[in-house]
Amino acid sequence: MKQTTVYILLLLLTACQSKDRLDMALEYAGDNRKELEKVLEHYRGDEMKYRAARFLIENMVGHTGHDSTDVRKFQPFYDRHVAISKKYNWERPAEWQQEIDSIWKESGQSLFFPKSRKDVQTMRADRLIQEIDRSFKAWQENAYTRNAPFEDFCRYILPYRYAEGVCIDNSRDVFYQRHAHLFSDAGKDFRQVIDSLHERSSDLMHNNWAAASMPIYNAATFEYVKRGSCDDKAWYNCLQLSALGMATAIDFVPEWGNRSGGHSWNCVIVNGETHPFEPFWDADRWKYKRIYNNEGFDLLWGRFRLPKVYRHTFEYYLDGPFADPEVDRQDIPPLFRNPFMKDVSEAYFQTADVKLSLRKSIPEDIKYAYLCVFGAKQWVPVQWGKIQRDGNVVFKGMGKDIVYLPMLYQNGNLTPAGSAFLLDKHGKQQILEPHKETAPITVSTYTAYLFTDEVIETKRTLNGACLLGSPDKNFAHADTLVCLNDSMESWGNDIQTTSHTPYRYIRLEVPKDSLNLCEISFFEHDGEEPIHPLKYSTNLRPLTSEDNPDRMTDGLSATGWRGKTNGDKGFVCWELPYPSLIKKIHYVPYWKPYFIQEKDIVLQYWDDAWITAGTQRWEKGTLTFNDVPQGTIYRVRIEGTKDRIFTYKNGMIQWY
Repeated sequence: MKQTTVYILLLLLTACQSKDRLDMALEYAGDNRKELEKVLEHYRGDEMKYRAARFLIENMVGHTGHDSTDVRKFQPFYDRHVAISKKYNWERPAEWQQEIDSIWKESGQSLFFPKSRKDVQTMRADRLIQEIDRSFKAWQENAYTRNAPFEDFCRYILPYRYAEGVCIDNSRDVFYQRHAHLFSDAGKDFRQVIDSLHERSSDLMHNNWAAASMPIYNAATFEYVKRGSCDDKAWYNCLQLSALGMATAIDFVPEWGNRSGGHSWNCVIVNGETHPFEPFWDADRWKYKRIYNNEGFDLLWGRFRLPKVYRHTFEYYLDGPFADPEVDRQDIPPLFRNPFMKDVSEAYFQTADVKLSLRKSIPEDIKYAYLCVFGAKQWVPVQWGKIQRDGNVVFKGMGKDIVYLPMLYQNGNLTPAGSAFLLDKHGKQQILEPHKETAPITVSTYTAYLFTDEVIETKRTLNGACLLGSPDKNFAHADTLVCLNDSMESWGNDIQTTSHTPYRYIRLEVPKDSLNLCEISFFEHDGEEPIHPLKYSTNLRPLTSEDNPDRMTDGLSATGWRGKTNGDKGFVCWELPYPSLIKKIHYVPYWKPYFIQEKDIVLQYWDDAWITAGTQRWEKGTLTFNDVPQGTIYRVRIEGTKDRIFTYKNGMIQWY
């Protein structure tokens, strides 16, 4: 595969320099050249379809798929997969997952994996003509896209392939026959039409990572086994929607900026605007434009931060290190060896160009640097930048509110090329490197990832609570500063207040008989120091002897308190040291401390490598590590887990 990619690159570069793309593709087609020339001759008198045929043939080089006859060799495994699913009535309990994983380990991984076939050397003329004719027909029948630019038609409706490896078959013909004219009424919201279409196939569900590497090479197989990955459902949706004339694509984040892994999803392009949606059926599947904007958060899944969004394309783009003949292929991260993608980050969020002066000496043969985010236990490149002679580099169009690290990539290895930094929500760089000053760091877990039921639990006692301010302790002249709802983040929230009255007392009233809270702070202005000391009174009693109400205001976001009344609504009242004009309130919902017992809990900080600051064992509660250099990023490492990095300032943990 690696040699094929290099060879294709050389062909593409040669074509750009000495001949046009069509000549290059026909030359590379070999014995199949006559089939492709038949298509061109067929459309010689139809300018639009001829241009469409050229688009497909010119960009065909580098695309590969499997033959449907070879795929049939997987059928016995698919049959066993379906039998197990029927046994569990198509539900996905843990037992189903275990059985599916078991048969995959037993026989699936030893199955014959057919070699992929090059499209340009195997595409038959009649198949390509059928794809082109049906695409034009569906395009003109579609009320939402019929007036779209021809370029959008070629990129998002015409392609017969939206993922490598998938068979070239009659899938789009079948989809057209099933749902022709579904998008013919512009009076309906196209999102509702798409939802009505996908609700019919809502039985196609995520595989919950059971037999996650099981290949699905055609739409018929996916409809048979009914379980697959986000990538599988994304190409399935693209084949279906494009067959009906909708301009569609697969967008992806190569690695999250604040959690491990990446994600792929679908989008449709209507009137030039990208409309992303969840590949699988979901009650709120059009939320990505809202939660992928690097500003908000999802009520159940929390905050998503995206460093980049790329789009899989049929058309190839030669740019950056992949297009530079002076760069050795082994010095390019795998993500950027793929010419079939383009940057669409600006369709999702406001970006910032990052200008850096690399502080490391750069080997003469290294031409590019890579901006990385922290992924599953390691740094992952997400953007490239060409190094200038003075050592400066610009990384274009980066997502904000994310920690980055500039690195060099050589022979498959990443090495730091500068300091880690936070690109804050304003697009400003905040350098993160260890200071001489040391201080204790208190932590309560190793990751910011919470399951949805855990997220709900963190909000349970605070949802509906109100904060009141008063100049007197009887609250005879109280003002309501804010009432909380479920729109809160599990790891910290800031509330800007508009009151112009100084308060001596702040009262938190909860709607039920219990309160769980890690931290609350009150600020007079935009400074970093909260008002202190605070005295409290409450009608809540601690749940355990170890619960102390002072922990809610001890300046440590990792500690917390849980209290309960005898049935009355709970409250906590804090007396401030003097009347104060409250400008900001910061609060952190409660989460229970959790590590793994009988394993080493290792706190590390970043100083061009991960340096161990201390190792402990955990029984219960929080852990405090002393004499830790301040000002950098940290992680809590436990063997066998996926931890997240965080910053630590004035006792507050901020996860990234």
